[in-house]
Amino acid sequence: MPHDIISGDRHPEALPLAEKVREEERARIARDLHDELGAHLTGIKMALGLLRESLARAQGPEQPLEQARYAEQLIDEAGDAMHGIIDDLCPPIVEFGLAEALQWQSRMFTRQTGIVCRQRCGDGLDELGEFEVITLFRIVREALSNVAKYAHAENALITVERQGDVLTLRIEDDGHGFDLASAARNGSGLGNMRRRAQALQGTLQLDTVQGKGTTITVVAPVAR
Repeated sequence: MPHDIISGDRHPEALPLAEKVREEERARIARDLHDELGAHLTGIKMALGLLRESLARAQGPEQPLEQARYAEQLIDEAGDAMHGIIDDLCPPIVEFGLAEALQWQSRMFTRQTGIVCRQRCGDGLDELGEFEVITLFRIVREALSNVAKYAHAENALITVERQGDVLTLRIEDDGHGFDLASAARNGSGLGNMRRRAQALQGTLQLDTVQGKGTTITVVAPVAR
């Protein structure tokens, strides 16, 4: 089975530190969006609601009333977009731990794509740090995005096991597989997964055979 092993960086301390700084900045931006912009959008929607009710009571021209309704719709769409950005920056679900986050992601992936996604999580994952959880979660999201876009799969399986201070994450699908050289040229998020595996001082191995599916395996050290 063709495979590609992507290992740690030559400077193992630099990548984790840089990635942690980026994650902290993402979390700060997500909090600011939620607290500041979210509060403003809520206030604007309340004001528009009062305006719409006032126009309705006055039985004035229909056009201003329709404009108020349309403005409320735009506020709702802006709020949805904001929450989507927040989820990309710092998914709130990771606060509940890796097992809970992967269970939620599996359900959402199945609902959105129709591809049956299951997950199996072993013991010892409650002790993982926030940075480890969000980094592993982002790798899974990137891998599942590839499954949805390219694999033509019917099933996907996420497995996480921990043995002592070594954690193994595996994402498998029963799709068509792909050509490694072509995937490397076209992106497919492999670079993002590579960087995140390196940030955990781990390795990422990709095994694929055209017509027989793909398996991505991340092996990383974790603190006891």
